[in-house]
Amino acid sequence: MEKKIHFITQAKGGAGKSVLAFMLAEKYKDAFILDLDDATTTSLKQLAYRKPIKVSFLDPTTKRIDRGAFNGLFESVIDAKRNLFIADLGASVAEQLPKYFEMNGVDNVYEILNAAKIHLQIICVIGGGNIFKATMEYLAELIEATDGKLNIVVAHNGFYPMSEEQKGITKKFTDDNNLSLVNFDLVKDKGEMAMRTVENVLKDGKGIDGLSPFTAIYFKKPIEDLRL
Repeated sequence: MEKKIHFITQAKGGAGKSVLAFMLAEKYKDAFILDLDDATTTSLKQLAYRKPIKVSFLDPTTKRIDRGAFNGLFESVIDAKRNLFIADLGASVAEQLPKYFEMNGVDNVYEILNAAKIHLQIICVIGGGNIFKATMEYLAELIEATDGKLNIVVAHNGFYPMSEEQKGITKKFTDDNNLSLVNFDLVKDKGEMAMRTVENVLKDGKGIDGLSPFTAIYFKKPIEDLRL
Protein backbone atom coordinates (compact mmCIF):
# COMPACT_ATOMS: atom_id res chain seq x y z
CA MET A 1 0.00 0.00 0.00
CA GLU A 2 1.30 3.44 -0.92
CA LYS A 3 2.49 5.73 1.86
CA LYS A 4 1.82 9.45 1.56
CA ILE A 5 3.84 12.28 3.12
CA HIS A 6 2.77 15.91 3.23
CA PHE A 7 5.81 18.20 3.44
CA ILE A 8 4.60 21.65 4.56
CA THR A 9 7.30 24.07 3.52
CA GLN A 10 8.20 27.74 3.14
CA ALA A 11 11.49 29.45 3.96
CA LYS A 12 9.74 32.66 5.04
CA GLY A 13 9.08 32.40 8.79
CA GLY A 14 5.59 33.18 10.02
CA ALA A 15 3.88 32.37 6.71
CA GLY A 16 1.57 29.82 8.32
CA LYS A 17 3.25 26.40 8.03
CA SER A 18 2.45 25.38 11.60
CA VAL A 19 -1.16 26.58 11.32
CA LEU A 20 -1.61 24.44 8.21
CA ALA A 21 0.03 21.49 10.00
CA PHE A 22 -2.51 21.93 12.81
CA MET A 23 -5.41 21.98 10.36
CA LEU A 24 -4.20 18.87 8.54
CA ALA A 25 -3.65 17.07 11.85
CA GLU A 26 -7.25 17.84 12.82
CA LYS A 27 -8.56 16.80 9.41
CA TYR A 28 -6.65 13.50 9.36
CA LYS A 29 -6.86 12.06 12.85
CA ASP A 30 -4.94 8.88 11.92
CA ALA A 31 -1.95 10.66 10.37
CA PHE A 32 1.50 10.41 11.92
CA ILE A 33 2.81 13.89 12.82
CA LEU A 34 6.45 14.84 12.23
CA ASP A 35 8.12 18.07 13.33
CA LEU A 36 11.06 18.84 11.05
CA ASP A 37 11.72 22.27 12.54
CA ASP A 38 15.29 22.68 13.81
CA ALA A 39 14.77 26.22 15.11
CA THR A 40 11.42 26.46 16.91
CA THR A 41 9.00 24.19 18.79
CA THR A 42 5.73 25.63 17.48
CA SER A 43 4.28 22.40 16.11
CA LEU A 44 5.50 20.42 19.09
CA LYS A 45 3.45 22.72 21.33
CA GLN A 46 0.39 23.19 19.13
CA LEU A 47 0.11 19.47 18.39
CA ALA A 48 1.28 18.15 21.75
CA TYR A 49 -1.87 16.01 22.03
CA ARG A 50 -0.81 14.16 18.86
CA LYS A 51 2.67 13.47 20.24
CA PRO A 52 4.61 14.63 17.16
CA ILE A 53 8.01 13.09 16.51
CA LYS A 54 10.86 15.60 16.42
CA VAL A 55 13.28 14.92 13.57
CA SER A 56 16.45 16.96 13.10
CA PHE A 57 17.79 17.15 9.55
CA LEU A 58 20.32 19.96 9.60
CA ASP A 59 23.97 19.14 10.06
CA PRO A 60 25.08 21.25 13.06
CA THR A 61 28.32 22.20 11.30
CA THR A 62 27.27 22.92 7.73
CA LYS A 63 23.64 23.90 8.52
CA ARG A 64 22.63 21.89 5.48
CA ILE A 65 20.26 18.94 5.33
CA ASP A 66 22.01 15.78 6.48
CA ARG A 67 21.45 13.44 3.53
CA GLY A 68 21.67 10.32 5.69
CA ALA A 69 19.10 11.60 8.19
CA PHE A 70 16.77 12.69 5.43
CA ASN A 71 16.98 9.37 3.63
CA GLY A 72 16.51 7.64 6.98
CA LEU A 73 13.13 9.34 7.31
CA PHE A 74 11.88 7.70 4.14
CA GLU A 75 13.20 4.33 5.30
CA SER A 76 11.29 4.74 8.57
CA VAL A 77 8.13 5.59 6.65
CA ILE A 78 8.40 2.35 4.69
CA ASP A 79 8.51 0.36 7.94
CA ALA A 80 5.76 2.32 9.70
CA LYS A 81 2.29 0.85 10.12
CA ARG A 82 0.53 4.10 9.22
CA ASN A 83 0.05 5.31 5.66
CA LEU A 84 -0.26 9.09 6.05
CA PHE A 85 2.39 11.43 7.43
CA ILE A 86 2.22 15.19 8.01
CA ALA A 87 5.58 16.95 8.32
CA ASP A 88 6.05 20.59 9.30
CA LEU A 89 9.38 21.80 7.89
CA GLY A 90 10.76 24.73 9.82
CA ALA A 91 12.09 27.74 7.91
CA SER A 92 15.71 26.61 8.23
CA VAL A 93 14.99 23.13 6.87
CA ALA A 94 12.66 24.52 4.19
CA GLU A 95 15.40 26.87 3.03
CA GLN A 96 17.69 23.90 2.43
CA LEU A 97 15.09 21.67 0.75
CA PRO A 98 15.64 22.93 -2.84
CA LYS A 99 19.38 22.60 -2.32
CA TYR A 100 18.90 19.01 -1.14
CA PHE A 101 17.08 18.11 -4.36
CA GLU A 102 19.73 19.82 -6.47
CA MET A 103 22.68 18.15 -4.69
CA ASN A 104 21.18 14.66 -4.70
CA GLY A 105 19.48 14.87 -8.07
CA VAL A 106 15.70 15.13 -8.06
CA ASP A 107 15.55 12.24 -10.55
CA ASN A 108 17.29 10.00 -8.01
CA VAL A 109 14.96 11.12 -5.23
CA TYR A 110 11.91 10.48 -7.41
CA GLU A 111 13.10 6.99 -8.38
CA ILE A 112 13.77 6.03 -4.76
CA LEU A 113 10.38 7.27 -3.60
CA ASN A 114 8.60 5.59 -6.49
CA ALA A 115 10.34 2.26 -5.86
CA ALA A 116 9.40 2.48 -2.17
CA LYS A 117 5.78 3.35 -3.05
CA ILE A 118 6.00 6.66 -1.20
CA HIS A 119 4.03 9.60 -2.56
CA LEU A 120 5.64 12.86 -1.47
CA GLN A 121 3.40 15.90 -1.72
CA ILE A 122 5.20 19.18 -1.12
CA ILE A 123 2.81 21.88 0.10
CA CYS A 124 4.35 25.32 -0.32
CA VAL A 125 2.64 27.99 1.78
CA ILE A 126 2.41 31.48 0.30
CA GLY A 127 0.81 34.72 1.40
CA GLY A 128 -0.13 38.13 0.10
CA GLY A 129 0.71 41.58 1.36
CA ASN A 130 4.24 42.15 2.57
CA ILE A 131 5.20 38.45 2.54
CA PHE A 132 4.16 37.88 -1.08
CA LYS A 133 7.54 38.55 -2.69
CA ALA A 134 9.54 36.35 -0.29
CA THR A 135 7.09 33.44 -0.36
CA MET A 136 6.84 33.48 -4.16
CA GLU A 137 10.61 33.64 -4.57
CA TYR A 138 10.94 30.51 -2.46
CA LEU A 139 8.20 28.78 -4.48
CA ALA A 140 10.05 29.61 -7.70
CA GLU A 141 13.29 28.18 -6.25
CA LEU A 142 11.47 25.01 -5.22
CA ILE A 143 9.92 24.60 -8.67
CA GLU A 144 13.28 24.97 -10.36
CA ALA A 145 14.95 22.46 -8.02
CA THR A 146 12.28 19.78 -8.48
CA ASP A 147 12.03 20.20 -12.27
CA GLY A 148 8.46 18.90 -12.45
CA LYS A 149 9.39 15.52 -10.97
CA LEU A 150 7.62 15.90 -7.61
CA ASN A 151 4.06 16.84 -6.69
CA ILE A 152 3.92 20.45 -5.47
CA VAL A 153 0.75 22.13 -4.24
CA VAL A 154 0.59 25.87 -3.56
CA ALA A 155 -1.37 26.80 -0.42
CA HIS A 156 -2.38 30.44 0.03
CA ASN A 157 -2.79 31.45 3.67
CA GLY A 158 -5.86 33.71 3.75
CA PHE A 159 -4.52 35.44 6.86
CA TYR A 160 -2.34 37.33 4.34
CA PRO A 161 -4.84 38.46 1.67
CA MET A 162 -3.57 39.19 -1.82
CA SER A 163 -4.10 42.31 -3.88
CA GLU A 164 -5.64 41.89 -7.32
CA GLU A 165 -2.18 42.24 -8.84
CA GLN A 166 -0.78 39.55 -6.56
CA LYS A 167 -3.69 37.24 -7.40
CA GLY A 168 -2.94 37.70 -11.09
CA ILE A 169 0.76 36.95 -10.65
CA THR A 170 -0.05 33.84 -8.60
CA LYS A 171 -2.56 32.52 -11.12
CA LYS A 172 -0.18 32.99 -14.02
CA PHE A 173 2.67 31.30 -12.12
CA THR A 174 0.57 28.29 -11.07
CA ASP A 175 -0.94 27.95 -14.55
CA ASP A 176 2.46 28.20 -16.26
CA ASN A 177 3.89 25.52 -13.97
CA ASN A 178 0.77 23.31 -13.89
CA LEU A 179 0.41 23.63 -10.11
CA SER A 180 -2.65 23.14 -7.95
CA LEU A 181 -3.62 26.17 -5.85
CA VAL A 182 -5.61 25.77 -2.63
CA ASN A 183 -6.65 28.28 -0.01
CA PHE A 184 -6.71 27.93 3.76
CA ASP A 185 -7.64 30.30 6.55
CA LEU A 186 -8.07 29.03 10.10
CA VAL A 187 -9.51 32.33 11.33
CA LYS A 188 -12.04 33.61 8.80
CA ASP A 189 -13.54 35.79 11.52
CA LYS A 190 -10.83 38.39 12.16
CA GLY A 191 -12.58 39.84 15.22
CA GLU A 192 -10.54 40.22 18.39
CA MET A 193 -12.46 37.55 20.33
CA ALA A 194 -12.18 34.97 17.54
CA MET A 195 -8.47 35.62 17.09
CA ARG A 196 -7.84 35.32 20.82
CA THR A 197 -9.86 32.11 21.04
CA VAL A 198 -7.90 30.45 18.25
CA GLU A 199 -4.59 31.65 19.68
CA ASN A 200 -5.43 30.15 23.08
CA VAL A 201 -6.45 26.80 21.61
CA LEU A 202 -3.21 26.59 19.63
CA LYS A 203 -1.19 27.44 22.73
CA ASP A 204 -2.97 24.81 24.83
CA GLY A 205 -1.83 22.02 22.50
CA LYS A 206 -4.96 19.93 23.13
CA GLY A 207 -6.69 20.20 19.76
CA ILE A 208 -10.36 20.94 19.27
CA ASP A 209 -11.84 17.77 20.77
CA GLY A 210 -13.48 18.62 24.05
CA LEU A 211 -14.06 22.27 23.21
CA SER A 212 -17.54 23.69 23.66
CA PRO A 213 -19.62 23.74 20.46
CA PHE A 214 -19.42 27.53 20.39
CA THR A 215 -15.63 27.48 20.55
CA ALA A 216 -15.18 24.57 18.15
CA ILE A 217 -17.24 26.38 15.53
CA TYR A 218 -14.26 28.67 14.82
CA PHE A 219 -12.30 25.65 13.59
CA LYS A 220 -14.58 23.04 12.07
CA LYS A 221 -15.68 24.74 8.84
CA PRO A 222 -12.18 25.95 7.78
CA ILE A 223 -10.79 22.46 8.44
CA GLU A 224 -13.64 20.75 6.56
CA ASP A 225 -13.11 23.14 3.62
CA LEU A 226 -9.38 22.39 3.41
CA ARG A 227 -8.79 20.74 0.03
CA LEU A 228 -5.67 18.79 0.87
